[in-house]
Amino acid sequence: MTRSNAESTSDGDAKASPRGKPRSRKRPSLVRRLTKLVILLGVFLAVVKVGGCADRMFFYPIAGEYKPPSGAEEVWFNNEGRQLHGWWFPARSDALAPDELAPTVVFCHGNAFNIKRHTAFMEFLPGEGFNVFLFDYRSYGMSDKGPLHRDGLIHDANAAIDYVFTRDDIDPELVGLYGMSLGGTIGLAAAAEDKRIAAVCSLATFSTWEGVSSDFVPVLGPWLISPGRDAVNSAAMLGDRPLLILHGTKDRVVNFRHAALIVEAAEVAGVDVEFKQFEGAGHIGWVESNPEMRDSIGAFFAETLVSSTGD
Repeated sequence: MTRSNAESTSDGDAKASPRGKPRSRKRPSLVRRLTKLVILLGVFLAVVKVGGCADRMFFYPIAGEYKPPSGAEEVWFNNEGRQLHGWWFPARSDALAPDELAPTVVFCHGNAFNIKRHTAFMEFLPGEGFNVFLFDYRSYGMSDKGPLHRDGLIHDANAAIDYVFTRDDIDPELVGLYGMSLGGTIGLAAAAEDKRIAAVCSLATFSTWEGVSSDFVPVLGPWLISPGRDAVNSAAMLGDRPLLILHGTKDRVVNFRHAALIVEAAEVAGVDVEFKQFEGAGHIGWVESNPEMRDSIGAFFAETLVSSTGD
């Protein structure tokens, strides 16, 4: 008796159906595949968030070699085994009384380029009688390369403050900090940890890392960014030291809404905070379009960085 086709099929061939057609394997259902995808995505986001990898998206350094502007002193200082670079701008002598030590402002710049592109945001201060120390974080400008994350940049800012206090041409009682954009968040955190900083000015600063992430990537953004070292918390830690918050209403990089959140956190903590909003001002164009912002920064430091033994 002849065997049927189904019986004569070898083990390696597909089994036949009762009608003689090969049976196909069942494909995973769409729901199962989507579930696996969601699980994998969730694991990926958790790893990115816990590991802090997404912090790197905030930093856009440009390296390069360049000479200091006329009148500025080139400075090198150390942090965590790295050489960091900066410029010291002395206060203009005709703005000071004889033998007077000028007040000093440490400037923390924003997330892109390097100090060469950030002098415009502070160059008016020496003419008003302030020393200014402008420095580059790790991997920016001429500073040594290093891992880019918020804690690292805050440590660099701490090291810049430490350097300033080694100089013998400053009044250690009259040192303030001025931070812009990302530098506002970095600077606030550094100042909160260093009681030697007498006053803080923060311009166009975001309230939380997760909050600004959600402005650009709704829903998913906060999942990518881990919390911590937020401006709202740092501002609340300033105690009795004065704080000035400045923000333009047309800022398209850091939404104007962030300013109120920082101010509220400072007020709840009892910090002496002043808030100034500037109608129509953008994120960086304010230097030319809104000179009153420059005036406000100078006036704030002139009022807060005043020697108790002065007139």
